[in-house]
Amino acid sequence: MKPMHAAAALTFALAATASAQGTSAQGASAQGPLTAHLPAGALLTLETRGAAPAFDRLTGVIGSVLDGVAEAGDEDLEASGAMLRGFSGILADSVGREGVAGVFTVQGRGGTFTPALLAVARTGDLSAELFSSFIPKKKGARVGAYPFVRSGNLFAGQANGLVYLSSDKALLMSYLGRLSGKAAPTLAASAPYAQATRAAGPVQLGAYLNFSATAKVIRGQFSQFMLPRLLSPVVDALDTLGQVAGGLTTTDAGLNTVSAQVVNTAGKDRPLARLLTHTTDFAVQDIIPADAEAVQATACAPESNAYAARWLTRLDLFEPFGFLTDSQLASHLERSGQYLGSECAQVTLAGGLLAGLDQSDPLAALATSVSYQSVRDRAAAEAHLPEYARSVNEAIAGLRVTLKGTLGDLMKGDMAGMDEDGVAAMMAAGSFEQIDDLLAGLKMVYAFEGDYLITAFSEEALQAALAGQDAPLAQDPAFQAAGLTLTGSAGWGYQPDWADVSGDDLMGSLPAEFDEMGMEDTLGPVMDAMAGVLNRYDGMTSQRSVAGNVIIGKANVKYRW
Repeated sequence: MKPMHAAAALTFALAATASAQGTSAQGASAQGPLTAHLPAGALLTLETRGAAPAFDRLTGVIGSVLDGVAEAGDEDLEASGAMLRGFSGILADSVGREGVAGVFTVQGRGGTFTPALLAVARTGDLSAELFSSFIPKKKGARVGAYPFVRSGNLFAGQANGLVYLSSDKALLMSYLGRLSGKAAPTLAASAPYAQATRAAGPVQLGAYLNFSATAKVIRGQFSQFMLPRLLSPVVDALDTLGQVAGGLTTTDAGLNTVSAQVVNTAGKDRPLARLLTHTTDFAVQDIIPADAEAVQATACAPESNAYAARWLTRLDLFEPFGFLTDSQLASHLERSGQYLGSECAQVTLAGGLLAGLDQSDPLAALATSVSYQSVRDRAAAEAHLPEYARSVNEAIAGLRVTLKGTLGDLMKGDMAGMDEDGVAAMMAAGSFEQIDDLLAGLKMVYAFEGDYLITAFSEEALQAALAGQDAPLAQDPAFQAAGLTLTGSAGWGYQPDWADVSGDDLMGSLPAEFDEMGMEDTLGPVMDAMAGVLNRYDGMTSQRSVAGNVIIGKANVKYRW
C-alpha cells in the first residue's frame, strides 16, 4: 500500500471540519466530545457536531445548481450531482459524526513555539474501511491502544472509532496519550477555549481562534531578533483581540450564526479594547430610507477615528502613491473625532444589489452606497467638513495624475518589451484605465440631517438618501417586526428580502471578456441555476451585545432550502 497521499490528508482535514455527530465511538476513552482529549494550546480549530442536517442542506443547494444545469443538457454535471450526493453520504458516515481540525503550538528549538496540525474525526463501519485504505500498511508506533504510522510528512492512525493525523509526531503522541488516560491539560478544560465556546453555545459547524496565543507565538518567533517597531503595535492589537468562538446551525427556515469574542482587557492596546466593547443607543434608523437593501449599524466610540488615524500615520511612509499624505486623511480623521458621535451605519440603498452586479459600470455601486454618523457638535462639523472634503477630492485628482504617470513609465519601459505584441503592456493599460475611470467618478460629498452626517462618494447616492427620509426604516413594519435591540447595543444589521435576480443579471457580473468569448450559451444555464439558488434568500437580521469583556454576535438568515 502506498503512503497516504497529501491530497487525501487534506481532504480528511477539511472534511473533519464539516462533520456531524452520530453514534458514539467505540472504546470508553473515545467517549465525550473530541476536545475533551485534545491538548490545550490551540491557535485555531474548525469543529463540527450534530451537523448532519447542515450537510444535507448545503449539498442539496449545490446539487440543485448542478441539476438545473444538467436539465439544460450537460450530462457531465448530472453525473457530478450524483457524485456529490454520494460523497455527502460518505461524509455522513465518516466525519459526519464529529470532527476537529486544529492548529496547535508545539515547542521547538530554543524554547520557541511553532504551529502544527492535528485533526481527528469519528468514523462508522463504511468510512473506517475507506480511511484504512489511505493509511500505509507498515510497522509504526503505538500509544496505548492507538497505533499510528508515518505517511509522507504526516503521522496518521485509526482505532476505536477514530481516525487521526498530525504534522507533528510529538503532538499526535500527546493527544493519543490523553486518549489512553494520561492526565494532562486539555483544550476543553483550558480557560480561554472554555470561556469563548461556552459563551457562544453549541453550533453545528464552528470555529475557535485564539488571537492572544497567536500573538505569543509571533513574539516568540521574533524573540530571536529585535521585533520591528512597526510590527509591535500589530502584535499588541492581535493580543488584545483575545479569543473568538462561534459558528452556524442550519434550520428548516434558514440558518443561525453566533459568535463570542472574549476581549483581552490585559492587552497593551487599551484603546482597541474600549472600541470593541463600546455600546450606544441607536436612532439612525429614523432617517435611513425604508427601502434600503442593507444596513450595518455599529456603535463606534468617538475615539475610533483618532485610533484609525494612528494606524494610517504608521502606514503613511509605506503608501506608494502618496494619497495619505496628500489628503492628510489621518489628521482629518483625528479632528473629526472631536465632533462625531457613537452611531455609525453603512447603508446600501435601493438598487444596490443589481448595481453591484453591473461590471460595465464600476461606479454603479457607488450610487447606492452611503454612510451615516451621529454628530455631537454640529457647528464644529460644519466648520471642518468643507476642508475635509476638499482635501480628499484634491488628493483623488492627484492620485489620477500619479497613476497616469506610472502607466506612461510602464509603456515606455521594459513591460512593453515582454513580448512582441506588447500584451502585458496592453493589459496593464486596460487595468489602469479602469482604475482611472473609477477615480474620475469619485467625489466625497456630504450633507447634514438633524444630528447626523451623511457622506457618500456619489452625488446620486447622497440625494437618494436625502429623498428617502420621508419614509424611514424605523416606521417599516418588517423592520419593526424584526425586534432588534436598539438601546445599549454594540450594533445591528438588517437586510429585507431582496428582489429576485435573473440569470442575465448574473451574466452581467462577469468580466466583459466572457461576452467576447461567446460563452453565453455555455454559462447561461449555470447562471439561471445560480439565480434560483440566490432567490431563495429571504433576508437577514443580526445583533451584537456586550457583557463585560465578552461580545456576543447573533444573526438569523432566512433561506428556503
